[in-house]
Amino acid sequence: MRYSINTKIRPSSALSAVIAVAVAWSCNQEFAKVLPDTVPIDSVDVAFGSPRVLYIIADGARGKSVREGEFAHIHSLLPNAIYSWESLADEETSPQDGTNWADLLTGVQKNKHGIIGNDYSDAKLENFPLIFERIKEAMPASNLQVYTSSTAFYDHFTAGADTRGLLDGDGAVQAAAAGALAEDDITLVTAHYTEVDDAGRQHGYDLSVPAYKAALTDFDNRVGALLEVLRNRPNYSSENWLVVIKSSRGGDFEVPEWENDNTIFSDPEVNTFTIFYSNRYNTRIINKPFLGIRFQGDFVHFRDQVRAEVTAGDNDFYNLDNSAFTIELKVKKNPGPDNNFEFRYPALLSKRNRWSWDDVGWTIFLEGRGWQFNARGLGGNVGQTNGGNLANATWNSIAVVGVIRDGQRFARTYTNGQFNNEVNITNYGSITNDLPLILGGRNENNQADCYIADVRIWKVALPEDVLRQYSCEIGVPDDHPYHDFLAGLWLVVGSEGDAIMDEGPLGGHMTLSGDNITRDPLADYVCAPSSDDLGETVPRNIDVAVQVMTWLKIPRQESWQLDGRVWLDQ
Repeated sequence: MRYSINTKIRPSSALSAVIAVAVAWSCNQEFAKVLPDTVPIDSVDVAFGSPRVLYIIADGARGKSVREGEFAHIHSLLPNAIYSWESLADEETSPQDGTNWADLLTGVQKNKHGIIGNDYSDAKLENFPLIFERIKEAMPASNLQVYTSSTAFYDHFTAGADTRGLLDGDGAVQAAAAGALAEDDITLVTAHYTEVDDAGRQHGYDLSVPAYKAALTDFDNRVGALLEVLRNRPNYSSENWLVVIKSSRGGDFEVPEWENDNTIFSDPEVNTFTIFYSNRYNTRIINKPFLGIRFQGDFVHFRDQVRAEVTAGDNDFYNLDNSAFTIELKVKKNPGPDNNFEFRYPALLSKRNRWSWDDVGWTIFLEGRGWQFNARGLGGNVGQTNGGNLANATWNSIAVVGVIRDGQRFARTYTNGQFNNEVNITNYGSITNDLPLILGGRNENNQADCYIADVRIWKVALPEDVLRQYSCEIGVPDDHPYHDFLAGLWLVVGSEGDAIMDEGPLGGHMTLSGDNITRDPLADYVCAPSSDDLGETVPRNIDVAVQVMTWLKIPRQESWQLDGRVWLDQ
C-alpha cells in the first residue's frame, strides 16, 4: 500500500472462488424505461433489507471483448441483471480518463462538472459533488469505502468516503475491497481496477490479444472472489445488495470494416459494458437501437470541381417560380478541409448562374455542421433558412418544402424527416431562370467533400407526415401517394461513365464533369440517429451514480441537476 486515510483495512487471506452458473439470458431488443425523478419501484422490493452497493470500475474493458470472452463470474450475473455490452463512455474525451471518472461518480456531464479529459483546472466538484458526499449527506451513518491504484483517481474522486486507499495494483485493491465487504455496517464499496487498461495500452484492446485477454481473465477472477465474500456475509440473504460492474471506457483497436456502422457504437474507445445486478432482478439486456437501412452501392465522390448538370430534357421544370415544391436529397459528409466535418458554404444542389446572393435562383449548401437553403427571386429579395445539423460519416436526408399558406409562400427545412425552420419567401418573387440544375461543385473556392444521392424534386409541397414516412427510404416507390407530382429522381448510386440518369418521368438526365471523377463503394446507414440521441438509448457513465443513489433510497433533488437516468428490469 502506498498510503491511505482513515483506513479500516484488515489483513485478508487469499480469496478464491469458482462460480459455475449456466449463462442464460434473453436477447430482448426492447429499451429500458426511464423513471421520473422519484425513487423507482422495480421488481425488487426496496423495503426489503438494508440497501447496500458493491461498485466495481474497470478502465479499458471493451464491452465487445467482455461479451465474447469466457468470463464465468461476470456472465453468471446476467440472469439477474440489467446489462449492456454496448454502453458508452464520453465520445469527445476518450481515451482520457478524467471526464469518464467524473461522469461515473457525479451523475452529470462535463459541461457541469468541468473536468475535460485529464484537465482538472476547471473542475466544479463543489457544485456537483461526488456520490460519496451526496450519500454521506443523506445517510450520515453510512460506511463508504473506495480503493484504487490510480493517483489521479485517488486525488480527485475519493472525497467524502470514510475510508479511501491508494494501493499498489489491482491485487491490493482486491484485498482491501474484500475486507470492506466483510464489515457488518458497510454501505458502499467502490473498487477501481486499472490493469486491464495497462494491458490494452501496451498490447492492444481486443480479445484476440493474449495479454489483454489474460488481464480480462484476471479481472473476472477478482470479480468472482468479491462475489464469494459478498455471498458469505452472515446476513446476506436478508440484505439488499446491488452489484454494479462498469468499464469506464474502452480502448483503441481497428474495427473490421464489416462491423463498422460509422456511428458511436463502432468506436472501440467508447465501447463499455454495464451490469446492474441484484439477486431479485429479472434479466434485461439493453442493445443498441435500430440504426436504419443501409444505402449500398457505388457512389460518385463529389469533391474538388466534380459536378453534374442536367443536359437533357427541360431545366425549366426545376424552377421554383411561384408555386409549391419539394426538394429532397441524401448527403454523406466526409471529414472536410479541417478534418472536423465542418464546411464553409459549398453547394450541394443549385439552379443559379453562380453561388452568389446577387443571382436569381436557389442553392442548397453545407454550412458548419449543418446545411441551409438560399434563394433570390425576380422580385429582388433574397434570404435563407437553416436546416439541421448533419450526422458525420453517414447518410442524412434533407428537404426543402415550398408551402403556400393563406396567400403567403414559405420555405420549410427538414432533416431526416424532422422539421427544422421556416422562412417567409413571399417577397422573393418568382424564383425562375433559364440555367441548368447542378449537382455538386460550382467552380468556386469552397468545395464539398461528400456523397450526394437520391435527389428528388416534386411539383407539390409534400405533407409533413408523407415527408417523414419516405424521407429515410431509398428512391420513390410506385405507390407513393404523390408519385404523379414527381418531376425528377436522380439516384446517382450505380451510375456509370459520365451519366447520371433521371429515373423520374421527364428524362432530365445529368452529365458529370471534373478532373477526378471517382465512385466509391459504400454501405452506410440512412438517417442513423445522432451520437447524442444514440447515447440516450443505452447506459452511459452518468447513469451509474444515479442508479446507485436511487438504490440507496436517496431522493433525487432537482437542484442537483443530474443528467443520468435510472434503468429498470421491466
